[in-house]
Amino acid sequence: MKSKLFRKLNIFLSLSFALTLTGCGNAKEAALVPAEVPVYNALAPKTTQVIRGDLTVPYSTRLDLLGYEMVKYRFTRSEFEELFGTYRMELDEIHVNVGDKVHAGDVLVSFHSEVLDKQIEDNEQRIASARREIDHLKRLSSIDPSQDHSEEIRQLNRDIEVARLYVADVKETYERLNLIAEGDGHVSFVSTMFSMGYLAPDEDMIRVDTDRGLYTTKKTDDYTFKIGEKVTGKLRNVDYPLTVVETPEGEDDSLVYFRPDGQEGEMLEKNLMLEFDLPTLKDVCYVNRQAVFDKGGVHFVYVVKENDIRNAAIVELGDRVGNFFIIKSGLEGGELVELP
Repeated sequence: MKSKLFRKLNIFLSLSFALTLTGCGNAKEAALVPAEVPVYNALAPKTTQVIRGDLTVPYSTRLDLLGYEMVKYRFTRSEFEELFGTYRMELDEIHVNVGDKVHAGDVLVSFHSEVLDKQIEDNEQRIASARREIDHLKRLSSIDPSQDHSEEIRQLNRDIEVARLYVADVKETYERLNLIAEGDGHVSFVSTMFSMGYLAPDEDMIRVDTDRGLYTTKKTDDYTFKIGEKVTGKLRNVDYPLTVVETPEGEDDSLVYFRPDGQEGEMLEKNLMLEFDLPTLKDVCYVNRQAVFDKGGVHFVYVVKENDIRNAAIVELGDRVGNFFIIKSGLEGGELVELP
């Protein structure tokens, strides 16, 4: 008797569960959701409301400067010891200020050294003295052709060449010890202590920001930018006009590219924010996208009824707009649906 009673009870419960898995919307029952859809427990659900009305969604994305790199100019300890120990260098001139545009090879900072200056001076004097001696020997030979000073002149010319090489080597040392821009960019930092003449090893003296002159952001389904479209980036309440441009040759086509509309060559910020409202959609049914489940390509929501009973309702989705899905059919608006 008990066995028959339990069998009847199981059949009744199975039928009851099947009935609760019917959809709703447009005043018609939706098709049954596939049987493998997981069953939710009886705890009070977290819900959100399906809305029908106009939908305006804010769009926000961060723009990153393409190819941004910060180059730091500093002396290592060994360079510092060579500079100020061996050559007793002193700061000559800082040739740049923050915001300046620099090109590869530009001198950022120059130094002078009494030690190197003395070496250059001594060798230039040797060159001048040797030239005077050559002129003197040539005059003697012109006065008395019997006197042959050719070997002396050859030796003096060799001395001149050695002195020239030494001067060139010292000047190369000067260039090596000066700070030279490694590439194009803008000066973003000049040490205050350095500008006052205080130098220390392993500390930034100057920083130069390099970039490719474009901003980028990832393409998403939220909004499609059009080539030539004008937008406005922002940073600290300052507006930066931008234009959407085509993907440069060889660059990542999963990105959107923006060209700054400001003065060419001006210093660019590392990041900007782009924020605006997406076009308003009129009289649409929409719901938080987290409330929509996908089982084998079938999209459905759990509609919460009285006593927290949930019915699985199949829905046809439209576009995703921000954090919402447009519902083309399956819901009418006003329903409470479960969130995971």
